[in-house]
Amino acid sequence: MDRVDAHAILPGAKPRMMSVDPTTVLGAALDALVEPVLVTDAQGRLTFANATAARVLGAARDVGHPVSDLLERLPARTPDGGRLTPALHPIRRALAQGEALIGAELTLELEGRPAIFLVNTVPLRDAEGRLTGSVSVFHDVTGARQLEREATEHAAELRTLVDLINEGIFIIGADGALLFTNGRGRSLLGDMPAGEQPADRIKRLRICEVDGTPLPAERLPSYRALRGETVSAMTVLIAVADGTTRRTEVSAHPLRRDGAIYATVVTWHDVTEQTRALADLEAARAAAEEANQLKDDFIAALSHELRTPLQPILGWTEVLRRHGKLDDITTRALEVVHRNIRQQVRLVDDLLDLSHILHGKLMLRPETFDLREQVRAAVEVVEEAATLKGVRLGATLPDEPVPMWGDAARVQQVVSNLLTNALKFTPAGGRVGVRLESRETRAVIEVNDSGEGIAESDLPIIFEPFRQGRQSTRRGGLGIGLDLVRRLTELHGGTVTVASAGLGARFRVELPRSRPEAAASAPPAGARPRLESHAVLVIEDNADTRDVLKLMLEVEGATVETAADGEDGLRAAVRMRPDIVLCDIGLPDIDGFEVARRVRARGELAGVRLIALTGYGRAEDMREALTAGFEAHLTKPVNLEQLMALLVSAPR
Repeated sequence: MDRVDAHAILPGAKPRMMSVDPTTVLGAALDALVEPVLVTDAQGRLTFANATAARVLGAARDVGHPVSDLLERLPARTPDGGRLTPALHPIRRALAQGEALIGAELTLELEGRPAIFLVNTVPLRDAEGRLTGSVSVFHDVTGARQLEREATEHAAELRTLVDLINEGIFIIGADGALLFTNGRGRSLLGDMPAGEQPADRIKRLRICEVDGTPLPAERLPSYRALRGETVSAMTVLIAVADGTTRRTEVSAHPLRRDGAIYATVVTWHDVTEQTRALADLEAARAAAEEANQLKDDFIAALSHELRTPLQPILGWTEVLRRHGKLDDITTRALEVVHRNIRQQVRLVDDLLDLSHILHGKLMLRPETFDLREQVRAAVEVVEEAATLKGVRLGATLPDEPVPMWGDAARVQQVVSNLLTNALKFTPAGGRVGVRLESRETRAVIEVNDSGEGIAESDLPIIFEPFRQGRQSTRRGGLGIGLDLVRRLTELHGGTVTVASAGLGARFRVELPRSRPEAAASAPPAGARPRLESHAVLVIEDNADTRDVLKLMLEVEGATVETAADGEDGLRAAVRMRPDIVLCDIGLPDIDGFEVARRVRARGELAGVRLIALTGYGRAEDMREALTAGFEAHLTKPVNLEQLMALLVSAPR
């Protein structure tokens, strides 16, 4: 680098240390700077460039030449991107005006990249004040400007993000002044009046407790946070810009700097619609529960009304079948009546237990039976419908009994549902058949028809609840018949499958058989328990039911008295001290629950067995009966075998 006399570099300078070469000291000092330094004389000739200027600006070759050469070689741009002419360059202006120019920002292209400098230029004068030149220092702020730009962009991104948040966000200073609000906050508060004081803002917003009581300033979340408290989800009512009052959850957190609270950040979460929706949901839930309860009550009442008349019918058929002298026609007629009463009872049970059916909670009542009888019974159920429709109905059954252990009525229901389904899709002139095969370990029931068949796409869903084939839309039905077939079959440990190729369909049910010895061990039909020397009181308001129960029990050897209402029943119980009381629940004066409670309250009746016999068969009815003091709960109509099995176990 070219060196010049120190007096030439800084005209008017006087050496302060005569023992040291001033040129060496000054040059070394300027070269030690990390910022470019340029020195000119009064005529604008570049007289010095330090080492950094030589390296960064390439100014070494311009020393001794007009500084304008360097300026033209390194064109500068202003902060707004405009080109800076040499005449307006800080160096030229300082020389022309004789005044210092501090912090002039310009951008230079260095090695193909923009570099931003803050230029400080100071004019040099001699002892008499005459302008002798200038010195310029270039402070590189490229990195700082990049950081500022990134910070600005980041702040803009954060603001955009904060504006997208569906909560009002506010920053409130220690003096209560609103320092910041996001977009949601602005939509809630509206335009803020210029110079609005905190007290005026609080008054305008009418912040209240959820009961409408105005919230004191000292309890406001923002004020509490400015005192160092953190507030989470405090529910208040706020009057917003559109004139409505909104239910809002407000949170506030203090902001600290150097340990001192300088502001608080407050968030408002509008929960008005959410609260309204929850209230509507709760109202809908309550309405649904009420409707469901009304439905349950209706079904219970309907069940009671349907069951009650079935009891005398079933009772008389039981008496006639077991103790009457009947011809073949009458015997067969009674069997048909008895069988169909049982089927009707099952239908009532299904109605009452609909939720159990839909949730897979069906319960079986197993017994030993001949499967042929259930198939025959199922055929009889649909015979009339098949005849009326003109469909041929056939059954192929083994000659020998097919003993099974299971719920006979439910198995009959499986076959009946399959036959009903087949009949539904078979046109006049078609045929429906059922075939029973007895194998070593299982029984196979096949129901086939010559109907329109099942679409291949419907086969995978045919056993799902409420899922009917496409053809079913014009056939009616609830879509639960085949679902019940599947559930009942699986409860018996069996399987059901379907096949359809074009016209017609074939349903195949396979059920595990009971072992022969299990069937042989069943008690003979005539081996029924007797009730000799048992005193039984029947409390029943339905005369037909009362009479048939009395006859059924007397035939079995019991001494029976009856009463038509609860009060008469209580008086009879005190008088006769019965072993067993059969009591209806729906009595005309006091209900059966009250009868049970009063019986249990009397010491002289402590040993009496109380059995409820009622048309109400819900689980809650059974629980209430047991709570009241009944030891058992029988649902009408009850057959003689059920009744005897329970009564004979009663202690004398």
